[in-house]
Amino acid sequence: MPPEPASTDPQAWDPTSVHSPATVSGPTTGGTPDPPHVPKGGGNSGPEVVNTASLDLFAKNIELLVPMVIAARDRVQAMATVQPGAFFDAYQLRTATSGANGGEGLQGRYYKILYDLAEGLADIANGAKLMSKKYTSTEELNKVKTKELNELFSDASSDFKQLAADSGLTVNQPDTTKTPTTTT
Repeated sequence: MPPEPASTDPQAWDPTSVHSPATVSGPTTGGTPDPPHVPKGGGNSGPEVVNTASLDLFAKNIELLVPMVIAARDRVQAMATVQPGAFFDAYQLRTATSGANGGEGLQGRYYKILYDLAEGLADIANGAKLMSKKYTSTEELNKVKTKELNELFSDASSDFKQLAADSGLTVNQPDTTKTPTTTT
């Protein structure tokens, strides 16, 4: 027969019970925003059309994503540092998730990735707006050279390369500024 508890205090620790944390937290639910309006074409056949109105709508829709990414980034930054127990594996878990003092590890990496994503999306929207202003007709848009597109979207390209680097990946893209050489 087990010994009687030393105390009859209901708050006393009982090694046979399961203690739930005082505050149980779960994911914040706020719903998912409705997707932006994207006009439908006249069916699945026929040529794709790019014009200034579609570029402006594209830029507007991309801009709608930026505040959501910034809000996610700010939530990552506000996350508390993992508070481990005083044993080796717990300290390893803290170091991997939030670093020794917070802001490093996975937490720091996600912050950087979300920062780069917000910058990249904003730069795509800006590039599309500049393109819409610079080329006012479909005929002008059809004549845009790859070099001009690269110039308009170069900031976004560098943001996404940085995103890949911050996530631990490497991106190898061909240098489009060089002129191809031919041999005879």
